[in-house]
Amino acid sequence: MKPEGLEIDVAQGRDFLAIAGLDRRAWLDNRQPEFIPDGEHAWRLWVDGAHVFVAREGGAIVGAILAFPTLDGALCVHKVMIEKSRRGQGIGTRLFDALLAEVDRRGGANCFLTVDPGNQAALRLYENRGFTERRFVAGYYREHEDRYVLTRPARRSE
Repeated sequence: MKPEGLEIDVAQGRDFLAIAGLDRRAWLDNRQPEFIPDGEHAWRLWVDGAHVFVAREGGAIVGAILAFPTLDGALCVHKVMIEKSRRGQGIGTRLFDALLAEVDRRGGANCFLTVDPGNQAALRLYENRGFTERRFVAGYYREHEDRYVLTRPARRSE
């Protein structure tokens, strides 16, 4: 389903506070909500220096995705978040498609992300976007926080 009136575009500097607010709200649904999400200072830097796309509806940001470069030239897809009331409507898919199209258009890069092994909806989304290499890491963040590290090999668009 493609929501009417939804626009996907590159985040602008003025968007960082709205994105940080979305991050705080989305974080509450995490299995470890007591840990601190990324703050306004990080979002300000990311909007200016990383790949950040937003989903807007009626001027309001209802979703965002972030990927930043690593020292080895790969991109870490660090965040994808959708307003709770808007999940399951294809917004995450559209954000991923916009991000990955831009990465591929710029010559491609290996992309990776981490995901809670229990998050089946996220796993399906990521695998459908080409993140097919999967490695399990026990205690990735803390002793009780296991993750899958998923990788999407570099692609180039013609």
